[in-house]
Parts: sequence; C-alpha cells; structure tokens
Amino acid sequence: MEFGHLSKEGSMFKNSMIANVISILMLFASVQAVSAQDSSKNQTLDDRFAIRFGMYYPSIDTGVKINDVKFDFEEILDDNALTGAVQGLWRISNRFRLNFGYWAANRDETASSGQVESIAGITIPAGSEVGATFDTSYANVGLGFSFVRSETTELGADIGVAMLKLKSEVGASIPGLPSVSYTAFDESYPLPTIGLYLTQALSPKWSIFGRIGAMGLEIGDDFKGTVVDAIGAVEFRPWKTVGLGLAYMYNSADATLKDVGPSDELDVEWRFNGPLLYLTLGFGSVSSK
Repeated sequence: MEFGHLSKEGSMFKNSMIANVISILMLFASVQAVSAQDSSKNQTLDDRFAIRFGMYYPSIDTGVKINDVKFDFEEILDDNALTGAVQGLWRISNRFRLNFGYWAANRDETASSGQVESIAGITIPAGSEVGATFDTSYANVGLGFSFVRSETTELGADIGVAMLKLKSEVGASIPGLPSVSYTAFDESYPLPTIGLYLTQALSPKWSIFGRIGAMGLEIGDDFKGTVVDAIGAVEFRPWKTVGLGLAYMYNSADATLKDVGPSDELDVEWRFNGPLLYLTLGFGSVSSK
C-alpha cells in the first residue's frame, strides 16, 4: 500500500513536470512567434527616409535635327556612359511620401570625320577633326499618395515637377582655317510630372519596386514633346539600415525646342536606358510611435 502510494505520488509529480515543460515550451514558442512576426517585416516598406545611390551605366541614343539637317551624336560620341544616380523617398506619413531622383550624363568626344559635314552653314571636309558634346541632367521630385498600404505592399501615384537640362555643342578643326564651333542649345525646362509607383515585399529581406512617369505637354512656344521616365529594381536588405540593389532605368524624349541658340527650331530625340547598381541607406520607421 505504501509502495503504491509512493508510485501514485511519483506519477502525479511526473505529470506535473510534463505539464510545466509543455507550458514552458508553449511560452517559448509564443515568444518566438512574436519575434518571427516582427522580423518578417521587410524594412524597405517601413523606412521613414531612404536614399539609394550608385553607378548608372546607360546605353545612349541621341539625335538632333537643326534647320532640317539631322545630326546623329553617336557618330562621334560614345553610346555608353558611366555616371552616378540618386533615388530616394521620405515617407511623411503612412500614406503620404515624397519621391525624388537625379542623374546626369555628360559626354565630350573628338573624332576624325569620314564624310563631309555641315556645321552652322559651314561645310566641313572629310578628314577634319570634329568634336561634339551632349550634356543631359534630369532631376525630379513628386508628392505621392499610397492607395494601397500594408506591411508587404505599397501602391500609389505622385505628382510633381522635373527639371530637364540639355546642352549640346559641335565644332570642327579644319587645317588652314579657324576652328568652327556651334552651340545647338543650352536650356533648362521645368516639366510637370505624374507617375505610378509600387513597392512589394517578396520576403523579409527581398523586395521589388518600380515607378513610371510620363508627360506629353507644350510649354508656351519653347517646348513641345513627350518625356517618359521609369525605373524597376530588386533589392536585398540584409541589415536594417543598409541594403543592396540592382535597378534598370529608362528615360526617353521626343521634343521640339524653339528659339534656342542660333536656330529658330530644332527637334531632339534621346534615349537613356541601362542598369543601376546601388546602395540603400534607410533611417527611421513609419510604424513606430
């Protein structure tokens, strides 16, 4: 009887121990679940402020028609350029954000002309040294509103302004004659923009984002044309404040510029598109109180 009593107490003690162990395991699992839930958030969608900067390597195609004479800049200039670019955002609130970006590509080359050219009404014989520059910069800022906003998705639209700066010069060195130079244009244009953007978390560390903006407008008698600007990227965020990404940027235009340089009117076409390898720095948190 006494032995059976001890056996019963041991069984109760054993059951109590098992219950305690199960309770501890359940508590531990709950803590881990909460921790996993927190760590499942992709920081890219929670940054209060984020800036992405890196090296942009676009393929370039530019052409200008001056007084019905077309000039292809890639006959002299390199059709690629290595330059810098910056993209960023500031989430003012959970749904309102400020998007901004900037890039510039300056090219300057001199080559021997294989055919007869005409610059500013002067005939340039074959074999002359012909030089050309084509400088472009594009800066934009827009106020966006996110129609869809969650821990994994951000979809919205923005409106803002872009500053487009264009400068082009051509020149030639002819043996026995003074050098000839011609400034085709050197102008800046503030342009209204409208765009759509999307950021989507694929996992706690991987995300994709993109934006496309377009405008087709006429600014008085000075500018008439269409400009398209777009970016798509995939980003890896191994740390809370630092990430790495690879993007593809595209910018193209078909515009008519009036009253520029010595010409009454000229048509400009360009296309810049290529990869951007960048570093992300993120600060703050939208979800924190």
